Amino acid sequence: MRTEKPVFAQVAEMIENDILSGIYNPDDLIISTTQISKLLSVNPTTSVKAVRGLTDKGLLYKKRGIGMAVTSEAKQIILNERKLELLDTIRQSVNIGISREEIIKLIMEDHYD
Repeated sequence: MRTEKPVFAQVAEMIENDILSGIYNPDDLIISTTQISKLLSVNPTTSVKAVRGLTDKGLLYKKRGIGMAVTSEAKQIILNERKLELLDTIRQSVNIGISREEIIKLIMEDHYD
C-alpha cells in the first residue's frame, strides 16, 4: 500500500480499477469485506469504510443476503470522476508555471510514441 493516501482510499481505488478493467461488471458481486481484509492484510474496518464509500458514490449496491454488487452506472461515474481529477491536475500545472504548450507537447509525445 502507498502512504500518500489513506488505506481505505487505496482499497476503494483498487476496486474502482477492477471495475474499469472489467474484472467487475454491472451486477457482479465484489469480494466481501472479510476477503478484502485478508487479501490485502488490512483491518476489517478499513475494508468496510472503503466499500461504504463506494456505495455512497453510487458504485455499489447491496444485494440483500448475498453481498455488494456493482451498479450499472459505476464505470461511467468512475470515468467522470477521474476526468475531473485529471483536468484539475492540468489546471494546477498551469498555475505552477507549466505552459499549455508544454502540457500539449507532453501529451502528444506520450500518446504517439
